[in-house]
Amino acid sequence: MAFESNKSYYSIGEVSKIAGVPAYLLRYWEGFFTELSPGRDTRGNRRYTNKDIALVLTIKELIYEKGYKLGKATDMVKRRVSDHESDDRTSEIIRFQKQMNRDRKNHLLSQQRRREVLEEIKGEVESLLQMLG
Repeated sequence: MAFESNKSYYSIGEVSKIAGVPAYLLRYWEGFFTELSPGRDTRGNRRYTNKDIALVLTIKELIYEKGYKLGKATDMVKRRVSDHESDDRTSEIIRFQKQMNRDRKNHLLSQQRRREVLEEIKGEVESLLQMLG
């Protein structure tokens, strides 16, 4: 999923794709991790910030990669939030967003150049066909 560096909020579906976990699991985690409480828009939809995404990634790492149970992971998240370790994750996400934007721009430029080259080739082939009759 491509990030937008100027984007302030993400939907639960976007966060689900970014983190690689189902949306229902994100909603479930909100019950265990009081630190994970995304804001809501006027329609009641969840709106995740970069810090929320960093916290989701931290929770996922603790549970899936390090194998902690929910209770232990909850304690660890509380400690990390109080120690401000999630700021490192937020910085990591922002760096990743910027890299994705650069990659997307480079891809669009190369795609545009390919199109121009193909148009040139097409023009030359058409002129050759006209000369051949």
